[in-house]
Amino acid sequence: MSPWEVRVRFAPSPTGPLHLGGARTALFNYLFARHHGGTVVLRIEDTDTVRSTSGFESAQMEDLAWLGLRFDEGPYRQSERGELYAAALARLAERGLTYEAADEAGRKAVYLRPRERGGGFQDGLRGEVGFGGIEDFVIRKSDGTPSYNFAAVVDDGAMEITHVIRGEEHLSNTARQYLLYEALGGEPPEFLHLGLVLGPDGRKLSKRHGAASVAEHRREGYLPEALVSYLALLGWSHPGSREEFADLGELAREWDPGRLGASPATFDADRLLAINAGKIRALSPEELWRRLEPFLPGPLPEGRELLVVEAVQQELRRLSEAPSLVEELTGPVDPGSFAGELPETSGEVFDRAAWELRGRSLDSLEEARELVGELRSWGRERGLKTRDLLHPLRLALTGRDRGPEMAYLFAVLGARESRERIERASGRG
Repeated sequence: MSPWEVRVRFAPSPTGPLHLGGARTALFNYLFARHHGGTVVLRIEDTDTVRSTSGFESAQMEDLAWLGLRFDEGPYRQSERGELYAAALARLAERGLTYEAADEAGRKAVYLRPRERGGGFQDGLRGEVGFGGIEDFVIRKSDGTPSYNFAAVVDDGAMEITHVIRGEEHLSNTARQYLLYEALGGEPPEFLHLGLVLGPDGRKLSKRHGAASVAEHRREGYLPEALVSYLALLGWSHPGSREEFADLGELAREWDPGRLGASPATFDADRLLAINAGKIRALSPEELWRRLEPFLPGPLPEGRELLVVEAVQQELRRLSEAPSLVEELTGPVDPGSFAGELPETSGEVFDRAAWELRGRSLDSLEEARELVGELRSWGRERGLKTRDLLHPLRLALTGRDRGPEMAYLFAVLGARESRERIERASGRG
């Protein structure tokens, strides 16, 4: 390895889903490596034999890939590196720094007896961080597996990790890890401890705040670029105060590690939703249709798929909302549900619209807009208010008093279906 090469690591623990805090940590390590032209190492920290599962591991890898966070080396699984830990443990034992003890249940574990009980380390965001009062701690558990801190130190040394970016909740772990580096004679990486992510009440973000996992956000229809764009703001700020980025590539180009901060960040679900809605509106209809397909219960009207997508695009905040919005456009309409809302002039409006629809196909939005323009001209000649013209037609076509531009309704339904709905609303269908 070049002495100037930056090496960071993703170190997920496959004991549950990938939560937003873990995704933020992975994102910042990824951006740090890409900024410096460095290497991302993937290490699976699966020494918890009770809770670690291959299912959780696969799901976390899928979530990282969905976010666009790729690794350059690995995966290395701690469960497959027992010989490495055993050799490190033997070195500590030779130096007289370990002993075995049993707990009240008779379970034997190996402890480290550090030469010093305190010390300090230089944090990339916090400066000098001191610690003291460290008691003896477990490095090999009673089941023979290494403890988290011991395995992390051995692996970071073997993998030549140069920088570790993680949350401040790990500060107590870092203290013990520094003592382990000293005991093993290794060079510790540079640590950067980010501020906590807080909920709206100022407490650490958790499920009680509605904090969903990455997989849950994915299932709800958040775009990966929206989630990445928002997570980047939880502990980092753009020098030009930008808050949204087109994709991970643009974010990596704009990212400056000097803008990382140690102050807490507050997770705002409404802000994330607004960013997601903006990203959806920025997609081309073709791309949005591709992303919507897994969320749709069935095919869209044949030949009018992109018109349907465009019609719902402005109202979509999450992809999972598409089925209900499409149903509002194309689902059956009960004229009796809105009969009492129709103005007295609705009869002649329905007659004129049905007449105008004869002989048309409305295969494009342009044709539909031309039709609406002609109806507006007729309405002005008749002295009708715009609402008295368009509101009855919207009710007839969808049964609802709000929705997308009127031309989209005609274009999505087509001339024949539009005429039949209007005639039913007028009582002649």
